Amino acid sequence: MLIRLARQARGLSPEAAADLTPIRLRGGRWRQIESGYERKNPPKAVRAPDLTLAHMAHVVGVTPERLDEVDRGPAAVILREILRAEADATPADSPRLSPEERLMRRVVGATARELELSPGQVDDVMRLVREDLEQSPRAAAAPGRAEPRKERPPLDQDDDDAVPDGYGRDLSEMVRARRLEAGMSLQDVATTAVDPGSGDHVIEADWLDRLERADLGQDETPEYPQLDALTEALHLDPADVQEAAGRQFMGVDTLWSDDGEVQGIALGPVNEEERQKLVRLMNTYRPVPKDGRK
Repeated sequence: MLIRLARQARGLSPEAAADLTPIRLRGGRWRQIESGYERKNPPKAVRAPDLTLAHMAHVVGVTPERLDEVDRGPAAVILREILRAEADATPADSPRLSPEERLMRRVVGATARELELSPGQVDDVMRLVREDLEQSPRAAAAPGRAEPRKERPPLDQDDDDAVPDGYGRDLSEMVRARRLEAGMSLQDVATTAVDPGSGDHVIEADWLDRLERADLGQDETPEYPQLDALTEALHLDPADVQEAAGRQFMGVDTLWSDDGEVQGIALGPVNEEERQKLVRLMNTYRPVPKDGRK
């Protein structure tokens, strides 16, 4: 409950929060830890290991003292060490970065290394980025909160051409962000990515470049061998990859109840009001564990 409340206060989904942890943690596992059980028959209790809990707490801003209050002393000790190491690595006059800002720092750093940019060139680029943002003002998110999900424009149901096969750039953005965070070039991924079933190399660097730019032709959309290969090469969560590919290439949006126990599928984009209605419906009809917890 503590982790869930802190995450919700920051406006992060379980998937977004899991992606911000330096350890390998998928959104589905984050949901299981929050709910305290894994959906099985009968339900299986889930207790986060101390290391995992410490990193989860760090992402959502839970203090070591609050972990002590819920009798997770060993996790609190690890969290104190994480905070101490972070403070030692950060100059005293540097601002404390939010999880989103830390992720941006890693991505920018990885991109600069890949393009072999000098510190001065990075300064020039960041100055231009600031100018771009100032010329396109928008409401800033509260510190530590993610930007609200942008509503997609409603579809014209009378126009058959208005309903696309897919929408968005979900998989493209996911793959590029993780590749840059890992400090890998396009060729590095192409060399590493193999079909787990056959062991064949199924991705070429130029195809990956077009995927990241969302510029694939209709006959080039990724299939399961490519998705599986990307999942393994970039250490992505298979469920996240499939959901992102479904949105981008098939127009299928996956929704989850608050406890992560009920999954819904929407054919075509939904706006935020529709999304909230569907989530409330799933929360109403979610399964209740046999031990009676709600």
